[in-house]
Amino acid sequence: LSYGVFFTRVSREYNLPASATSIVFGVFAVLFSLSSLLLGLFMKKNGPGKTILIGGSLMSAGLVFSSIANSFPLLILTYGVIGGLGSGSMWMPTSYVVFDSFDQAKVKRVTGFVSAGTAIGLLFFPPLENYLIVTWNIQTAFLIVGLIIFVFTILAYQTSRKSTVASTFVLREAFHRLKTKRFGFLYLYYSAGNAFSRTLVTIFLVPLLESRGLGTEAGTLALVLIGVGSLTGRLTAGVQRFNEETMAAIGFILQGFCAAGLFVANNAVTIGVFSVLFGIGYGTYIPEFALLVRKYYGMDHYSTIFGILLTSFGIGAFIGPVFEGIAVSSSFGYLPGFLLAAAVSLGVGVHLLIVGRKIQPPS
Repeated sequence: LSYGVFFTRVSREYNLPASATSIVFGVFAVLFSLSSLLLGLFMKKNGPGKTILIGGSLMSAGLVFSSIANSFPLLILTYGVIGGLGSGSMWMPTSYVVFDSFDQAKVKRVTGFVSAGTAIGLLFFPPLENYLIVTWNIQTAFLIVGLIIFVFTILAYQTSRKSTVASTFVLREAFHRLKTKRFGFLYLYYSAGNAFSRTLVTIFLVPLLESRGLGTEAGTLALVLIGVGSLTGRLTAGVQRFNEETMAAIGFILQGFCAAGLFVANNAVTIGVFSVLFGIGYGTYIPEFALLVRKYYGMDHYSTIFGILLTSFGIGAFIGPVFEGIAVSSSFGYLPGFLLAAAVSLGVGVHLLIVGRKIQPPS
């Protein structure tokens, strides 16, 4: 699901400024963080299958209920709270199944393939959402997308319901083990480079292009091309020549350059090229975080620690879009957000390249 496609329509439907419209996704992001932690603990006791079923059902319900939300507060409740509570249920359980099922020699390559599968939605949902909105309205789009997600949830549950998680790891012990510089860096990288920078660009790219007279279709196509790039980037997880830290750094640096490029791009070709490259950068670092948690902490602690790491998403993904929404509403335009997203991505990438490579997993 791409909130960027809905952004302008939600703003018009509820007569909201950009700052208020961005809060809907901000609440969703905060609840994603809570969801990731709670579902990580749930998965430890109940396995990946039930975790996917519970989370996917909540997200589906949030979207279906959004189709009948007739006010801004109700949309925050349905999309932001209910949908957000289920949103942390896919990547963490599926990555665990991969790590639990494949040996060391194959796990990086398979992680890339599975991560690429989770990115297919970027190819499918933006044009579908735009078509449904143009043909009918945003309520119909919310309803149909919610039902599709429920179908995908059932399919994912059927393929993972027999997987189990064997762990006696407790939350207090997890927090104790995570009071390290290593985890602090991971938390900062994910919050700033992914949650802040990436979501800011992907949410405001469609409104940016609309403001320049290029239309919603151009923004939708740009998101699809980001999805194409993301699929390609995720397949780089199987690269053996570089370690996980270096691959993630390369992804952040590429994303940073392309965030700036997307702001200055003024024709279809350059927008398309920067969109694909932005997606490659974003797709490159996403699977590396799962691999890094496995590398540093092992499988017994995976669901709890990865769930804690994903709470960082709520911080960055709330601040980034809300910051840009305020900037746009205050007549500063889109420059502050895109410039900051580029700078933060580049800073994270360079820091990870210099410092991250020196961090060794515990013996």
